[in-house]
Amino acid sequence: MFFVLLFMGVPIAFAIGISSLGVIVMEGRLPVTIVISKMFAGMDSFPLMAIPFFVLTGTLANASGLTERIIALANAVVGHRIRAGLAHVNIVASMIFGGISGSVVADSSAMGSILIPGMTKVGFHKDYSVAVTATSSTIGALIPPSIVMIIYGFQAQQSIGRLFLGGAIPGILVGLALMMVAHIIAVRRGYHFTTENKGKTYLQEFWEAFRHSGLALMIPVIIIGGIVGGVFTPTEAGVVAAASVFLIGGVVYRSLTWSLIEDAFVDAAVTTTVVMLILGVSAIFANILTRAYFQTEMLHLLGALGADRMVQLFIVMGFLFFLGFFIDVTPIIIMFGASLAALGIQLGFDPIHFGVVIVMTTLIGAVTPPVGVLLILNCGIAGIRLSESFRVLWPFVGALLFVCVLSALVPETVLFLPRLLFGG
Repeated sequence: MFFVLLFMGVPIAFAIGISSLGVIVMEGRLPVTIVISKMFAGMDSFPLMAIPFFVLTGTLANASGLTERIIALANAVVGHRIRAGLAHVNIVASMIFGGISGSVVADSSAMGSILIPGMTKVGFHKDYSVAVTATSSTIGALIPPSIVMIIYGFQAQQSIGRLFLGGAIPGILVGLALMMVAHIIAVRRGYHFTTENKGKTYLQEFWEAFRHSGLALMIPVIIIGGIVGGVFTPTEAGVVAAASVFLIGGVVYRSLTWSLIEDAFVDAAVTTTVVMLILGVSAIFANILTRAYFQTEMLHLLGALGADRMVQLFIVMGFLFFLGFFIDVTPIIIMFGASLAALGIQLGFDPIHFGVVIVMTTLIGAVTPPVGVLLILNCGIAGIRLSESFRVLWPFVGALLFVCVLSALVPETVLFLPRLLFGG
C-alpha cells in the first residue's frame, strides 16, 4: 500500500499514514484510536525538541550572512590553491556549516543558492556543480550536531551525544573522498584554478577570513564541548546553537533585521512541521512492524543465508540503499530505526557503530533519483532536469558508498571519539 501510494505521487507523510491505517482497519485487531495515541507518542519526546532549534540555527545562519562568511573561510583554506578550487570550497564549506545547523536541507539550500551560480559563472558545468553540492550536503548529517542522528537516537534509545561524536570522523572522511572525486573529474573535464589569488600570503588570507568568520566556528565547539562536559544535553544544545547564531548575527555582525528574523522563524516552523508530521505517522508504521516481528523475520532471513555477521550487515546496508531510491532519509530512519537497532544488537554489533553506519547508508538516498531531495533541490537551483545530473553523479555516490563500507569494516572510525571522550 505504501509503495503504491508513493508511486501515485501521494505526499510521503500521507502515504505512510494511510497505509498504516489501512492495515489496522483490514486486520481489525486494533482500535482505530491507536492512530491518535501513537501519533502523539511519536512526537512527544524531549530529545525531539532539539529539531526545531537546530533547524532554526540553520535558517538564522542563512539570514545573518554566516553562510557567506563560512564560504569565504573555506575559500581561504582551499580556494585558489587546488585545481577546481571552488568545488573544494563547496565541500569544505559544507563540512563547516554541517557543524552549525545539523540539517542537510539547510546546508544544501544555503550552499547551492550561492555556490552553484558562482561555479557556473567561472566555467563549471551545471551537472558537476549540482553533484558536488548535493553529495557534500550529506556531511551536515554526520559532523555533529545532526538532526538525523537525533531522530535515530530517539528511535533506537541510544546516546545522542555518542552518536554525534561517532559521525565526526566518517563525516571528515566523506569530505576528503568527495574532494578526491571532484579533483579527478575536474582534471578529466579540463577545469582549472577557479578562484582569484588576491596577492596575499596563505596566512594573511586565512587570518583575514578567520577574523570575519571565527565566531561562527565557535558554535560547534560550544555544542560538542557542552555535551561532552555535561553542561547541557543534546536537546539543550539546540537552544544554545540557535541563541549563539542569533547573538552573533544580531549583536556582533548586526546583519539580522526583524524582517529576516521573522522569515527565518517561519521557514524553521514549516520545516519542523513537515518533519514532526512524518515522525507522528511513522510511529504507527513502526509499531505495526514491531507487532509483525519485523526484526525477528529479518534475523531469520539473514540466518537462512548462512553468512557471517559482516555479510549480514552489508545485506542490511544494501536494503537501505535500495529503499533510498524511493523513500527520503527521515521516513526510513523513523520507520525502520528501532527495528534495525534491535537487529544490530542481536547480530552483536556495537549500537553506536551500527547506528552511524545505518545513518550513513540511508543518507545516500538523499542524492539518488528519483526522490533524492538534495538532488532535486539543487537541480532546481541550477535549472536543469534531474536526468542531466546522472552521468557525473554516480562517481560521487561511489565515494559515499566507499566511506560507508570503510566505516562498517573499521569500527574505530566511528568509535574512536565516543570512547576517547565518553569512555567505555
